[in-house]
Amino acid sequence: MSSSAVATGFVMGAGSLDWTEYPKGVPVLVVDDDAEVRTMIGRCLRKLKVEIVGAGTLAEARRLLMKKSAKFSLVFLDKCLPDGDGVEFWQEIRTVRPELPCVIITGNGSGEEAHLALEDGVFDYLPKPILISKIRSVVTKCYPGLLRGGDKGSVVVGPVVDGTDGVVEDDSKVKFIAHSPSMISVSIEVSRIAKNSTMPVLLAGETGSGKEVVARLIHERSSRASKKFVAVNCGAIPITLIESALFGHRRGAFTGADADRRGFFEEAQGGTIFLDEITETTPAFQVKLLRVLQESCITPLGSTEEIKLDVRVIAATNQDVRNVDSSGLRKDLYYRLKGCEIFLPPLKDRPEDIIPLVVYFALQAARKVKKKVWFSVGAIAALKAYRWPGNVRELSRIITAAAGREVDAAENIILVSDLPECVRLESGDLESNETPAVGISEFKSLAVVAEEHMQKVLLACGGNMSKAARILGREQSQFAKLCRSKGWVGKQMG
Repeated sequence: MSSSAVATGFVMGAGSLDWTEYPKGVPVLVVDDDAEVRTMIGRCLRKLKVEIVGAGTLAEARRLLMKKSAKFSLVFLDKCLPDGDGVEFWQEIRTVRPELPCVIITGNGSGEEAHLALEDGVFDYLPKPILISKIRSVVTKCYPGLLRGGDKGSVVVGPVVDGTDGVVEDDSKVKFIAHSPSMISVSIEVSRIAKNSTMPVLLAGETGSGKEVVARLIHERSSRASKKFVAVNCGAIPITLIESALFGHRRGAFTGADADRRGFFEEAQGGTIFLDEITETTPAFQVKLLRVLQESCITPLGSTEEIKLDVRVIAATNQDVRNVDSSGLRKDLYYRLKGCEIFLPPLKDRPEDIIPLVVYFALQAARKVKKKVWFSVGAIAALKAYRWPGNVRELSRIITAAAGREVDAAENIILVSDLPECVRLESGDLESNETPAVGISEFKSLAVVAEEHMQKVLLACGGNMSKAARILGREQSQFAKLCRSKGWVGKQMG
């Protein structure tokens, strides 16, 4: 797995994320019918060197967001606008712009209303009157990199799934997803462990769960970041050759050893060595590895001279090391590594990470074919429903194949039918009820459906706006304002 194999995150409202860099040059969209609010937010953000684009209505915001060339890093969205409800509008938009974080602004929001909005994927909730400190707080919570330089192992918040701009990822950094509580905890633990650059580490998790990415992240966040990171798959090296591969050998040490050879440990001198599938090695080799950890030296095969090492050792296994007797790991080696042990949960146990990972891998594939990629609502639901037995590695393969395919159209629209059979089988009847992707105009938007529903309720209430507002759970003055703007007042409805 390459250093940029699993990546970074597109914030979708999972909470405060650390180590996040603001995508320079990508503006913030502020949607509020009060020009003073737009101006105040603009002034505040400009002090953080962030551009803004303003909109006074949902119609204007929809036009801006649906532009093919449009890219926004964050949306401030008033809940009550002349032409509709901001939260309902957000539910419509997030189906096609899942990578975009949204902050709802409200003048009369209750704690319960705020909680429901956050559960619906809104990044944060901002009550009026808005304090400048609160604006700064919410933006820097989303993008802490605005207040400090991003760490080398950073969560990068990127643009929409658009491969037409030719942007190239910086492969020198590890991109790491941390949307789920469990992976945020892993990220925090990684930063803590990275500070002690001599301490060995044991990573445990299912195959494909991202152990090498975490190992690289530990290296990148440590004082050894400028030195080599050497990854070794112990399970792929024949038992008879593993000592030579890791410790090196001298000429004549065995048949075929016609020259001196440096081992992987020497190659990693000053840096980090990652020993994957450590439980696939023999007990005899594990004894020698334990000595390396204790003495910080190796003896190449065919030599009597010890070589001092300055190397951090990170070992990994897909076995349950909590049951040491059956894990394949010697107890003494396990306890030597156990001081710094990180467990990586399988992808099925951290569903909050699935869609940000989908967006990231789709973006990588889209850039290669220089096309924009859209996922239908059904496809997104199917990907979330799948159990992912192969974890992030399987997700990467499936999304790369779907998003990177060659299509004649300028945009690649991925439906449930475009996903592998294993994903479709777990998705139930999503395909027959699938909501097509944006661009297929015969289907109504959520905003239109919501307007029709409000008109029906108002008609049933005999035009009594106060009664209709109570039934709809809307603030009366704002509902009256909406009715007047739509022309629902002063005429016989129905």
